[in-house]
Amino acid sequence: MRCNQSCKEEHAYETTSKYNCIRCTDRLYALYTVGCSSDSDGEASEAQKLSGSFTADMTMIIDDLNAVGTISRIGNGEWSTAFSEPSSLAGIILDFSDGTVNASYQGLAFSVPQSALPVKSVLNQFILVVDALAQQEKITGTLSDGQIEVSGEWEGSPYLLTLTKNGALSKFTMDNMDAFLEFSQFQSGAAVATATIALTEAS
Repeated sequence: MRCNQSCKEEHAYETTSKYNCIRCTDRLYALYTVGCSSDSDGEASEAQKLSGSFTADMTMIIDDLNAVGTISRIGNGEWSTAFSEPSSLAGIILDFSDGTVNASYQGLAFSVPQSALPVKSVLNQFILVVDALAQQEKITGTLSDGQIEVSGEWEGSPYLLTLTKNGALSKFTMDNMDAFLEFSQFQSGAAVATATIALTEAS
């Protein structure tokens, strides 16, 4: 009886040890695969950051045009951009409101200048894409180099929108328009955007 009891206890100990070992191995494997998934390509989702108001610094390259400015989303269909470069666009503000675009310079309104027409066209497409994505609860795309890429077509025009791992704007390209937009200093809140535009008008 003593031998049988001792054998049972030893067998139970070995079984428990093996079980704990397997659990430990599984945990290490899970940690390993999770750590690797952030660096490899695959589907990724990020919390919505485009549905509210925000502002960001923007650089645009369209054919031979290089433009620098600030872009602001006030709400769905309501956007504003203020340009500092090149000299042909410096100080010009383009306000987008439900498909209508108004231009102004130092508080004076005028029709969109010829030099800003390519910018207006690309921004129109960009705004429509972002406003559509802003309706989603989460943004899902492909994880690439630590960023989320969202590709699609809008009215027959292929686009690629790239977000940071935190869901902020990073890049936007439209090959058929030979357009590339890059964003930085993304900040949520319309107050920041309004102040930035006001300072541009006053300068």
